[in-house]
Parts: sequence; structure tokens; C-alpha cells
Amino acid sequence: MLGIFVLLLLPVVVVQVADAACANSCSGHGRCGASNQCTCDADWALAPDCSLRKCPTGVAWTDKAKTANAAHAVAECSNRGVCDYSKGECTCFNGYTGAACQRLRCPSDCSGHGLCYSSATLASQYGPSSLAGSGPTYTNWEKDSMTSCMCDMGYNGPDCSQCKLPMMETW
Repeated sequence: MLGIFVLLLLPVVVVQVADAACANSCSGHGRCGASNQCTCDADWALAPDCSLRKCPTGVAWTDKAKTANAAHAVAECSNRGVCDYSKGECTCFNGYTGAACQRLRCPSDCSGHGLCYSSATLASQYGPSSLAGSGPTYTNWEKDSMTSCMCDMGYNGPDCSQCKLPMMETW
């Protein structure tokens, strides 16, 4: 009877030894492989023990072109922020926003007198031939990254901070 009990415990001991061979048991965020290396879960990586979170990625603001038509590869925090690996979050540089720092922040957040839109939205909603939101489709790499203010009636300027006075008719 004791022999059967020992045989039943043997696989459990082997599994624990295999897990222990990987660094920090993969921090509970991965699986230990046959070569004693962790295969990290989707949101975890960047360390041999899967202890650091990945940060969001976006189209890089600056990049070296690979070919004539291939530039702006995907980069962590879009190369416009610093990753906090403990949280998996980007801290964007001044002037950039978004989970992956992938968008320019509108100047002064449009001063409370307008809305911030991407180039793609401005082209389709307010560009030439934009009746009922059917304007041209803007497809360049920065279509969702570059932003501008659409000022409320009575305001203008790049940040909608200038008050437009109504035009007076002259006699």
C-alpha cells in the first residue's frame, strides 16, 4: 500500500521540480518550457521570469524606413512615452496622449471652445464634398495621430482661444 502511495506522489514532485527550474516560477504569468525558459502570457514579458508587463504599442512617430514604402513600424509607447513595466502603462511625453502615446494632444485642449479631432475624422466629416460625413478618406500613416481643433461658433485659432466678433454691415 505504501508503494502505491509513493508512486502517486512521484508525478507531483516531478512537476514541482520542473516549475522550480524556471526563474521565479515564471512569476505566475507564464509556463515553464522544457529548456527551463518561461513562455510568458500575452500581456507579460520582457524579463526571463515574466515579471514585467508589456506596454501598449502604436505606430512610431520616428523610425528608420525599411524600404521605400515601409516606415513607421509599431513601437512601444509609439516612441513618445516611457513604459511603466510594473503596470504595463505608458507615461506620455508632453504633447502626446493615448494608451500608446499615439496621438498628438490638441493645443490647450481646444480651450474649452471646440473639439479635438484626428486628421482622418476632419477629412471625412468636414473636408471638401463632406455632405453628411462622406468626405474624402485620409489614409496617410498619421491619419489617427495628428489632431486639430474644430472650434465652436464664435471662436477660432489653433486652440479656439480667439473670440470672433460678428461682422458688422457698413452703409
